[in-house]
Amino acid sequence: MSVSDGQLSEYSQRLFDACVVAIPEWITNRIQHVCLVSGGVIPEIVTTKVAAVAHATQAQVQIDLMALLSVDVDAQRTNPLQVLRGSTLMATVLLIEAGIPPVRRDEFEVRSTPDDMFALGPLTWRDLGDDVHDAGIQWGAWKAAMIISRRRDEGKLSS
Repeated sequence: MSVSDGQLSEYSQRLFDACVVAIPEWITNRIQHVCLVSGGVIPEIVTTKVAAVAHATQAQVQIDLMALLSVDVDAQRTNPLQVLRGSTLMATVLLIEAGIPPVRRDEFEVRSTPDDMFALGPLTWRDLGDDVHDAGIQWGAWKAAMIISRRRDEGKLSS
């Protein structure tokens, strides 16, 4: 499916909508969790700025996710979960500003998400809730079916 007409597929739209709705609560919870694990309290600066960070993160995810999902599936060079993992910059800045120390991460985490020093990013769709999980699994299945169907049509896969 080409999205040159500006329309997302049903599955892409469902994933987009679920992610956009989930972002503010998810990033707020992640910020608060890191604060509580670090020092048992949520610093005043975090309490003051967390809503603005959540809103700004949501706005950035809307832009980045729409940019990705608007591209034909064969041309996508990343995936929506990676977009979500990359959406933690503003939260990271807030935690640094609040004086929260970075969390310990294993070598793989450091290599795969070097800028996520607080391990904020989601590991799976489920981290953002059941609606995002369901939409993410359905989107992934739809994308795989699209690619397989195209390869069959091109004679690159047997039936």
